[in-house]
This record gives sequence, structure tokens and C-alpha cells, in this order.
Amino acid sequence: MPLPAALAAKLAKRGIITPKQKPSEPVKKTDFKCLITCPNKSNLFHECTHWCEAHWKGFASPDPKYARNMQKLIAKYPLTMNWTEIFDKGIGRYYYWNMENDLVSWLPPKHPKAVLTRSATKLREKRLQQQKDKRQKEKQEMPRKENEKSSDKERDKDSEEEERNYRSKHSDRRDRDRERERDDRRSKRERDERHRRDRDKRQKRDDMLDPMDPAAYSDVPQGTWSDGLETNKARADSTASGVLFQQRPYPAPGAVLAANKEKEEKERRKQSSS
Repeated sequence: MPLPAALAAKLAKRGIITPKQKPSEPVKKTDFKCLITCPNKSNLFHECTHWCEAHWKGFASPDPKYARNMQKLIAKYPLTMNWTEIFDKGIGRYYYWNMENDLVSWLPPKHPKAVLTRSATKLREKRLQQQKDKRQKEKQEMPRKENEKSSDKERDKDSEEEERNYRSKHSDRRDRDRERERDDRRSKRERDERHRRDRDKRQKRDDMLDPMDPAAYSDVPQGTWSDGLETNKARADSTASGVLFQQRPYPAPGAVLAANKEKEEKERRKQSSS
């Protein structure tokens, strides 16, 4: 009489009895050929499932008209010794298989439009094997990548600590340099502002200067509002007549003409005496 499940589990836990091991399931071998009746087995990216088994029933025999045409084609392009004709129940057509090099073709190999290639089963097997090798390689490289990431993190941490130490060590000098740069910028701004005010002042003075004033075309200083008055005998020309604004601090035109005439008379008397 078998023991109850709970009692058997307790006894097995204490080591009194040995639990029965379940028989290991056999490893299912990957089928690369697909179903015989599946019309998609010529597609190397297709893998048959239960849906294919339930829906595709295939063709038991080829169409009579198609069979007659294929007999005529074989009579015109006969097969060699290493080629054989096989009926595909999935699409109801014949294909030709080379038993030596495992090549296949939908047309007789001697036909001018025949394309000799490897079977879809072999190509599918190669593709799946490449995917399997790629997954295994990625699985093997995963610990190495994790180690590289950890080492990169440690290096980054060390570099950050070194940079922090460097900053704390040179912070005073950096502050002094920054303060010096600020002072230089401030002095430069003040100097530029002073030059700008002087330039504006000169521009304003030039705009307000009378073009007839000698200061506009010579190095003499600019006169004031009282320079042309009659009371200012030292600088103003007293020979000019008219209102005050016509009296200027340079010789009047009449005085210049009189001086030139007097000079000419002196030269004439000098020449007559000689």
C-alpha cells in the first residue's frame, strides 16, 4: 500500500526513504524538415507548428495535366544517373534532387532556366545553428562584459576622487586667479567707459564748434562767450564794426587789406629810393 503523499514527503525530508525520481523527459530533437504536407516548407524562415499539421493536408498525387507536361519535359531534358525525381505533397509539384552533392531544382538540371541550389531544409538548419551559436557566444561574453562595466565604474570612481582632491588642493589659487580676472575685467570696463565719455565729449564739442572759430582748424584753444565783447580788448578785434557776434578774436578783413596796402607802399618807396 503506498504511503500518503504528505507522509512520504516528511519521511523523504528526514532521509528515511528515498523519493522516487521522475523519469527524465527525452530531449526533443529540432526538426528542420517541417511537415511533408506543408506548402511553406520551401521557405527557410518558416517553422511548422500544430496549426500546419491541422490545416495542411497536401496532395496525394499530381494533377494529370501537370504530370503529362512533366513527362514531356523529362523526355526533352533527361536526368543523369545521380539525379532523381521526387513529388512534393505540399504544393503538388515535382522537384529534382542530386544524391551526391545534395542540390535541388524545380526544373530538370539540363533545362536552361534550371536553378540549382541547396534545399530549404539545409539552409534552415544552417540559419538556426548560427542563431544558436550567437546566443551561446553572447551568454559566454556576458560575464566578461559585466566585469568590464564594474572595472569602468571603479576607474570612474577613482578619477572622480582624484579630480575632487585636485580641486580642493588648487581651489585657493583658482579663487585668486578668478579674483584677478574679475579685477582686470572691471578695470578694462572702467577704462573703456572713460574713453567713451571722452570721445562723446569731444564729439559734442566738435558739433557745437563754429567753423569760423580758429579752434576748428588750428591748435588754439576754443574761445568763450566773452572773447568777442568790446570790454575784452586783449583778445577781441576792436576794429570790427557791427553787433557783438560779428566781433571775432582774429584780424578784421579791412585791417588785413590796410596792412597789405601799407606793405606795398613801403616796398614801392624802397625801390624808388634805390
